[in-house]
Amino acid sequence: MPKVPIEVTKESYLLKSTFFYNKLQKDGYFDLFMQVQNLCNLEGSKLNWSQRADWKISDIAWKTIKSSSLDPMLVFVHPKILQLNPSFLKYYRSVAMIPQKGLKSITGVSNVERIEGGKVEAGALSSAVIEKLISSINEVLSLVITLSTDISENEIQGMMYATAGINIEGSWRNAIGSEGERVIRSIILRELLTQKDISSFCDRQNKTKAISEFDENEILDSIENIKTVYLKNGCSMVFSSEPDIILHDDCGATVGVIEIKAGLDPAGALERLGAMLKSFENTLAEYPNAITILVASCITDEVETRLSASMSVRQKYITANVTSNESSQRKFANSVRKILKLT
Repeated sequence: MPKVPIEVTKESYLLKSTFFYNKLQKDGYFDLFMQVQNLCNLEGSKLNWSQRADWKISDIAWKTIKSSSLDPMLVFVHPKILQLNPSFLKYYRSVAMIPQKGLKSITGVSNVERIEGGKVEAGALSSAVIEKLISSINEVLSLVITLSTDISENEIQGMMYATAGINIEGSWRNAIGSEGERVIRSIILRELLTQKDISSFCDRQNKTKAISEFDENEILDSIENIKTVYLKNGCSMVFSSEPDIILHDDCGATVGVIEIKAGLDPAGALERLGAMLKSFENTLAEYPNAITILVASCITDEVETRLSASMSVRQKYITANVTSNESSQRKFANSVRKILKLT
């Protein structure tokens, strides 16, 4: 088996890190503990735990929690809390370190994703479903607590994040390409924001809003929903799929296109090259002066040979070189700004 180039290995970790952080943020894990903790501080002391044995909370685990500084609500799931806050199922399932698929298997509850995603109204879960969920989760938590010598808030959060990481790991392999696109688009967008080049945005629902209606963090966090970026000099940038980014001048002509090929498997590099060349050739057939830019994670020797022979690729970058530091990011973004006549 050929040795994987160091650039590919480096890029795999760079994109994996940004993907994990973005997923933790988008899926609400950074706020989840604080939301449960806040409700616990307000209402935890009023909960009646007298039926805890029916909810599969063992005596040993209960005594362990009561002798600690933790409120039981932070550890064990109470039926009232799940009934009034169905989406908190994600918190308790994660603390119990049970994957979604696993919880569905042991409870027979098929709509776990909908419950955790906030798509089930407060009070809408049946008592039978609640009983299945809390019994399964509390039984697992009781065993974990019983076997622990000490338990703290930090450990509870650690258990939650460990489960989140397992869930995200499962979706990572299918998201390498889209994460590479998101990162490159974010680098360009951040520089445009820094230079105050943007006048407005159009989202994928075709709603256009002025730049003054957003803050920078809000824009970058919702980049997947941005379709068109309108610039103060009349040019524009479109986030598309084929090619990934299209640059237009103030007359509407295409002056540049960017293809982002973030696949990390060298064996698939030639296939990705073929799709990219076709996209560039289609653009150049109509706009022969357009600047075509390839940003790729893996450029093998064979791909490099074909790129050198092609007349359709006018600039090429290794993704890891673009993302490696702030200076490289700004240099790449400013090469795009130059095409858009912003420099």
